[in-house]
Amino acid sequence: MNTGGHAPDSEVYTLKRQVDRHLTEPHIFICITEKKIDSITTLTPPNGLPGWWGKVNLFGPTVSHTRNLWLDLDVCITGGLDSLVTPLIKGKQLRAAKNWAQSGHNSVQSSVMYWEGDSAQIISDTFDHKDAHWPPRNDLFWDNGQVAWGDQEWATYLRDTGQIEVEYFPTASIKNYKYHLRQGLTDHCRVAVFHGKPNPADVNDDWVKQCRA
Repeated sequence: MNTGGHAPDSEVYTLKRQVDRHLTEPHIFICITEKKIDSITTLTPPNGLPGWWGKVNLFGPTVSHTRNLWLDLDVCITGGLDSLVTPLIKGKQLRAAKNWAQSGHNSVQSSVMYWEGDSAQIISDTFDHKDAHWPPRNDLFWDNGQVAWGDQEWATYLRDTGQIEVEYFPTASIKNYKYHLRQGLTDHCRVAVFHGKPNPADVNDDWVKQCRA
């Protein structure tokens, strides 16, 4: 996971508690950040791309392990994670959720991702760092018409041009707070994603507080 360069250390500890509680398989929790955090294994982001563009560098050999589960910092883990790290279907390079937002419906959602070794290295290797504009813009496009907004759109471009095959988490497993969970936690949800505002720390729902305890 990544602190984004601005989150307090307490949020890293909160997520680590959740991972350790819900992932029974042996694992190492690594925070990708420029700073040092006591009692947390940290890794300096490779190539230092701005904002969410830094995620395109997750898949190269300096970051990837044999098995990798990525979690954005602004998520709540609401159930067992072991089902999210089962082996990829043969021929697939990446496991992710489909984007639920209307602006990017059915694109690759990168808040939660799973890959194995160099299975998705093409995402890192083929990205032109000149495309990592910040702040993001919606008037720049790749050659298939895909808006060049961020790492999610880059993975989607590779999917739609046949350069990568994506497997999807079960729809019930990864939910978005804004779209799916304002009325309460749904059955079989494993990870609740909080993109933008509110952040998990700002939500008073009892189930969110329990996750973060």
